[in-house]
Amino acid sequence: MGFFLYLADGSPQCYNSSDPLLNSTAWFANNIGFFITFISLTDLQSFVSDSQISVFLSNPENLQLFNNSRVAANVTTYYGTQLFIQNPNFSPLSLPGVLLCGAPGSAFVSLKGADSQTILDSIKKSCQRISPEVTAALVANFPTLTANTIQSLGNQSVSLTEGQISAASPSVINSTLPVLSFITGWNQGQVNNIIQSITNAGFSINSGSSLVTLGTLIAGVPSAAISSISSTELLTVSQNPTFIINVLSAPVILQETYVQKIVSVDQTKVVENVPDALAGYIPPVLLSSPTSVNVTLINKKSWRPEQAVVLFSSVASASDNTEELSESILQGFTCSAVQNLPRSKVTQLVRACRARAGRNKVVLKEPQLTCMYNYVKDDSNLTFTDLPADMLLYYNLQTLTKVNCGSYFKALGGADFSVLSSVLNRQSALFTKAKDCLGISGVSLNRTQVEVLGNMACTLDPTYIQNSDPLILEKLKNCGDLSDSQVTAIQTLLFSGNTSYGNPSTWTQQTLDQLGILPLYLDQSFWGKFSSTTTTTFLSSFIPTLRKQKVQNWKLERLFKAANSFTAKSINTKARAVTRAACTTGNITKATIADPSFPFGYDSTQFDACLDNTLLKNNIAAITEKVIDSSFLTSILSKLNQLFPSGLSDGVVQILNAVSRVATVSDISKWNITTIDTLSSLMNLINGDWTSDQSKAIIMKYLSVAVNTLGTAEINAISSNLCSLDSSVLKSITAKSLKSANAMNVSSCSIDQKSALYSIAKSSFSTQHSDPTAYYQLISSYLGGAPVEDIIALSALNVSMDITTFLNLNPDVIKALNVNTVISLMGQNKADLKLFENTTTVRMWAAQQYNSELAVLGLSGGKADPVSSTAAPATTFTTVLTSITITQTNQTVNTTGSAVVHRGSGLWLISLCVGLLTITLHTL
Repeated sequence: MGFFLYLADGSPQCYNSSDPLLNSTAWFANNIGFFITFISLTDLQSFVSDSQISVFLSNPENLQLFNNSRVAANVTTYYGTQLFIQNPNFSPLSLPGVLLCGAPGSAFVSLKGADSQTILDSIKKSCQRISPEVTAALVANFPTLTANTIQSLGNQSVSLTEGQISAASPSVINSTLPVLSFITGWNQGQVNNIIQSITNAGFSINSGSSLVTLGTLIAGVPSAAISSISSTELLTVSQNPTFIINVLSAPVILQETYVQKIVSVDQTKVVENVPDALAGYIPPVLLSSPTSVNVTLINKKSWRPEQAVVLFSSVASASDNTEELSESILQGFTCSAVQNLPRSKVTQLVRACRARAGRNKVVLKEPQLTCMYNYVKDDSNLTFTDLPADMLLYYNLQTLTKVNCGSYFKALGGADFSVLSSVLNRQSALFTKAKDCLGISGVSLNRTQVEVLGNMACTLDPTYIQNSDPLILEKLKNCGDLSDSQVTAIQTLLFSGNTSYGNPSTWTQQTLDQLGILPLYLDQSFWGKFSSTTTTTFLSSFIPTLRKQKVQNWKLERLFKAANSFTAKSINTKARAVTRAACTTGNITKATIADPSFPFGYDSTQFDACLDNTLLKNNIAAITEKVIDSSFLTSILSKLNQLFPSGLSDGVVQILNAVSRVATVSDISKWNITTIDTLSSLMNLINGDWTSDQSKAIIMKYLSVAVNTLGTAEINAISSNLCSLDSSVLKSITAKSLKSANAMNVSSCSIDQKSALYSIAKSSFSTQHSDPTAYYQLISSYLGGAPVEDIIALSALNVSMDITTFLNLNPDVIKALNVNTVISLMGQNKADLKLFENTTTVRMWAAQQYNSELAVLGLSGGKADPVSSTAAPATTFTTVLTSITITQTNQTVNTTGSAVVHRGSGLWLISLCVGLLTITLHTL
């Protein structure tokens, strides 16, 4: 298309407003004509700049020319957007169908209901995809909802505001249920209002069939309604695949309640009865010690890690082909689960966890990986690629040679280096060895070295990043996180222009797309290279993608602040020139909210000034599910407090999302938190962490309702936030409730809290004593509160305690354990004591032991052995005993005598003399 180049300097050289022969604004129609279908956005922008294009945009002949479905979508979008930027008063009713596809939502905000329907009908015919901002703007223009309106809107009803739904007649909403129940994309506020409306109209949610009728609206059903329906009916509808898909979009508490009802039908058939996608809600205790194992059935289901740990032993034993085991099951590999299997079978299981094409990665934690390594480290038949890359992080580097080190580091390049405990200092040791192996000198890496190191790039100092081959940018896309100094180095490399992304002056939205995940981390100096339009367009797709990946809110907030700083700064300047209190950026409308990049472009002052309280009230969930900046969240909460001066209802609290995290304890005291649905919503970790005071205030507010207790559902919802409660409150948890709950991380609890929880857990899992491995796996997360006698008893049960659990035991208990007890306790994992010898806990324990005993574990730092030519002198003391309890086996021995207790070389000898002595031996 070389003839386009005569306008390449950016000025319309064939247009002259003062020349009668060249003043036609129909320039595109006159000069490009049917070639318009070949034009690219780059071509269009090269003809004329954004500031000069306005004279041509409204021309009817040009409008008709661009009204062609074969014109590139980004071209028509650009044309439509620029048209309303240059001429905000242009009537969208004059816009041809295809150009409506690219018009901004703001163009339709002021239309009447009838005109909105006309435009909507035209868009449905002309556009393959309708912008959510456009739909939201049009639907907001319908003042009163009728059944005909909803029927006409069809799928576009998803843009109805919460206010429109609640204001509509319940009979209208109920009569259009066949339409509404098939629409996807509802937010929680919308479905809550729809369910409330139809129940007010007489719809009863009292059967399995009624739930099926609700379709996608099931997400708004209170969990209490699920609890009231017959378990057998719920089991029956579980065979409906569409119903299960809809349930998966519902809040976690509803899914969990549904599964608990199915489980109650027959606890011996939970694996058979619970749908595959919902298996993660089966209580782990019901998966321990199964009477029969259907590997094929178990393999199809999605399991959480703590469930997989309980299942693994039986599944691994029953499996004839470890290569076919799912990633979901393989993530349950532990030393306690495999210690009774033949070593060859264990090796097969380790190999099955390797990276394979067409399969997701098997996610394993450090204790699992070290266990694997201890099993296979002496197997010379295995190659590095036969093993999980993460396991290679613990490989003995002293055994590497110049011959095999290259293949080792290439295989290691696929590992997730973040699984390494910082105390091990392995990252530094690995890179030091890699430099020697790969001949790395100085502070730069060539392309080959970068390729071999792979994910090790995530651990490198900034100096290496900015001086290495640009291929390192592609490796850094695999990192789970990047430090500020690494981000600075990445930007230095990018700004150099010596990468595949070119000079910053040439960067476009395509550049942002090609950078993958990296824009999540880059700071304002990077975003300053792009126009606000480019940034907004990119964020409109990037942010929703990040949300689907469940990226933490604090990372999204960092991205928002960095990308918004350049635009917000210029807006601030204009705002200050007028008045700080006035809205100068543009009033926030339903269309504004519907933009996936919302609230990009507003600073905190303008956000507060431009967000009307009434609009907020009618769109609470739509707003709170997108806003993550703390200053914006504070503004929203302040406005909600104005709207609801007597306190927030359960319905509002349920849809606060991240806004809840900026609440004070005083704010929380005014909230209604009466249902498990509200409590579960508040405790959703995706919205961020709670302070201990906030968490305690929320839970105690819930428990202040007479019928509410810390039952299984509450424990699962609260999870580690239980540690914010007083021990006296924790003691109210029943053994039955804890037994059916998920495993919890109680590492942040005090010793008293851990002790209270352990006491309950011990009672909860007492029936599992016949299977020591299952018992250990179920109670392990609570062992930080176990007394020394229970840990000693556990050491005799051959459980192979993992290093993480050991390090989390009560320090006073650890001090009281001798070397033989710890060896018995850790079993297959005892080698990890050497690996973690520099931890405070291991050093503290070792200091209490004799060096001669520590030598068995390869440890040092203990006490000097007693000086003796034969045996260590015994420390003897005598006391008259009437009863001694020793935990070991179910036996009772009666004898007479006094007890003389001798301690020497870590062993205890009890001599019996006079008096009555009863020794009772029992299990936990």
